[in-house]
Amino acid sequence: MHNTGNTIDLIKSILSSGPRGLGTKNTNIAALLNRPAQESDTELRHRPPYRDDAALGEELNERILVWAERLGLYGGHLDYLKKCNFGRYVMLTYAFAEDRERLFLACQANVSLFGVDDYFVDDKRVGVTSEMVGRNLAFCMSAVDEPYLTPRYNEDTIKGLNAHPVLASLREYIANAEKLGTPQQVGRLRHEDMTLFMGMCQEASWRMNKMIAPTWEYLGGRQMNSLLTCIAMIDIVEAYELPANIYYLPKVRLVTKVASLITVMVNDLVSSKKEEEAGLMQFGIREAIQKEEGCSFEEAHRLGVRLHNDLLRIFEDESAKLMVYATPELRRYLIGLDAWIAGSHRWHFTSDRYSGK
Repeated sequence: MHNTGNTIDLIKSILSSGPRGLGTKNTNIAALLNRPAQESDTELRHRPPYRDDAALGEELNERILVWAERLGLYGGHLDYLKKCNFGRYVMLTYAFAEDRERLFLACQANVSLFGVDDYFVDDKRVGVTSEMVGRNLAFCMSAVDEPYLTPRYNEDTIKGLNAHPVLASLREYIANAEKLGTPQQVGRLRHEDMTLFMGMCQEASWRMNKMIAPTWEYLGGRQMNSLLTCIAMIDIVEAYELPANIYYLPKVRLVTKVASLITVMVNDLVSSKKEEEAGLMQFGIREAIQKEEGCSFEEAHRLGVRLHNDLLRIFEDESAKLMVYATPELRRYLIGLDAWIAGSHRWHFTSDRYSGK
């Protein structure tokens, strides 16, 4: 068994002659070679994105706007959707994908799932009420995993699911995933989507009860209510398959879920202004820490930054251990996770969704 030092030495050797192709010349699994001896509590540690192709991001963004307009998604607010720049998000996070149809699938997934948040969970300005979150998210579950009934009720189901643009967008995203992915990959997406919806229900419960949960509970819920479902698409978008018996290995599951929590901690730390404008009870990682520790908001922010950086260190260490014995598919996936974290960080700090512009 390797200790961490030996693992890092071995990973240096592997990566020096390891994966080849777009972006991998910069790969060292999240800067294992250069990270600080002790994590900062004032700055979110991050890597630069593996790819930053503004033209590709703009191309994807324009295409997703046409799709959203056809469905009536963000009707009357396409200027806002354009400023969010989900095309750039996909370009940054799926850094090794070139196929436009697969990248468009990722755009569909991102816009649909952020739409679930905006329409059914997060924004009182579009009629969101906490009491209706559970029902609305059950509709979302039906949209990504359609019920099978008798002919009469099947017809009613289709009409009901097409009656709302978010539900229609979820159906189209899953239908496209079925064309481009294997049944096992699509089943994985459905599982992660439904986990997301469960986490959103938990958040609605906190809000209904004006409850600030203990930090451990908040983090567990936030790991579900995260970007995990988009991370789970990495291999579909990059045109290979990480087999289910590897994806669900405990250690692979660990790095996947920690990666999702890292990205959503960044989301927490930059989204306060957006949520305040949406008329929500403010509750994020800082509020959970502030209540639990009895400290100032500034101190809670500092502890939140340290939490993010500690999680990143766990991701790096556990990814390095896996990389030593990884199959080619797992190696691609681990590098893809690292690229996803880096790209997501860049988007969160540059998207007008969070800047308040």
